[in-house]
Amino acid sequence: MKTLFLKPLQFLLLGSLILGCDPEEYSPMPDEDDGEVSETPFTNIPDKFVGTWFDENNEGPLTKNWEEGTFQGQQGFKDYRTLVLTKDGKNAIEYSTEVINVSDETKQYSYRLTGTLTYDASSSTIKFYAQSGKMRIFSNKYEGYKEYDIIQKDIKAYTTVFHQAEATTYSSSTNYLTAKRLDGELELSVKYIKSDGNPAPGGGDSPDYSEPPATGSYVQISNQYYPTVTIGALEWMSVNYAGQGGITDSSKPQYGTFYKFMDLDEIPVPDGWRIPTKQDYKALLASQEIEMDEWESTDGADLESKKRLGYLMSATGWLKEDGLANNKSGFNAVPANLRVTEGNPHGEGTNCLLWTSETDGEGHQVVFKIIQFPSDTYAAFGPQVIGYNPAHIPVRLVRDK
Repeated sequence: MKTLFLKPLQFLLLGSLILGCDPEEYSPMPDEDDGEVSETPFTNIPDKFVGTWFDENNEGPLTKNWEEGTFQGQQGFKDYRTLVLTKDGKNAIEYSTEVINVSDETKQYSYRLTGTLTYDASSSTIKFYAQSGKMRIFSNKYEGYKEYDIIQKDIKAYTTVFHQAEATTYSSSTNYLTAKRLDGELELSVKYIKSDGNPAPGGGDSPDYSEPPATGSYVQISNQYYPTVTIGALEWMSVNYAGQGGITDSSKPQYGTFYKFMDLDEIPVPDGWRIPTKQDYKALLASQEIEMDEWESTDGADLESKKRLGYLMSATGWLKEDGLANNKSGFNAVPANLRVTEGNPHGEGTNCLLWTSETDGEGHQVVFKIIQFPSDTYAAFGPQVIGYNPAHIPVRLVRDK
């Protein structure tokens, strides 16, 4: 592990091994501060940051592992970390883990540090100051774990710093906290998931539309309640419609139902709502200051255009991890591609296709697309040629606000 706190602890453990002692027999020598809680600064924290956040590459929050007395982590460079950020900056908690192999023994270390927070609005910097802490050691040599208090001289040496911190506050999508975390002299880009937020329609969790969402706006279609988001002058469904008929993928329910164009008339569209037109999607792009050219496509090579298109794209599910897809708008475009009754078309993870209500001058059905290439990412309209194995594509609904 690579934090300021762990370095002195690792040196201590390694020193014990060199001397031939069992590091678990170590009992810290008291100093003048031992047993006392450090006084550290604290300030109020903006509401958007308050909550429990865990690294997006982890299986879930380490809070659960600590409560259950279990371990989550592995050896290597993958970071296992969970943050509990409090409104008043007091009693914040940071959990982290590491794994060390010594001869034929594998030791798993779990840390729980309690402390305070400060926030600097000018640089959007959050600092965590440790006040006290506990360490648990799991081993393949014994059952369960052994727990120790962390001595104050190591606690006082530890802070965690998050620069350029940003957090989303969606009512019906998973929220993310992104920042630059200082790790010694290194600055690492990190992304955390809010564990006490709503499940992500763009992630792997199965959405449940049988009840209205606890917060935020929604539209009822038959006996289902779909979350919505207002973007500009339009209110959009922020998830794909998941009604009856069509083709569904039980392993990816966040994709909704895939329909043939001719099946769109069967959707029980509520009063005031509609299947989007090309103009609706152009207004969606314009709301993010994205322009289309004369060929009705955005500039996939322009970095600023790609960044703004990322505001419409779900924060998870896209294959290219360039950090641009962040769902800042709440539209949550998922890369479901299309389905057919025969075959398995390529494009899942890189293509978001959504029906429009229109056909072109040649009678071809028009699709709104967000396409992610290794170099370019762009939005466009394209014809869907009617064939013997017609495409099934997801659909959203929209209304004037």
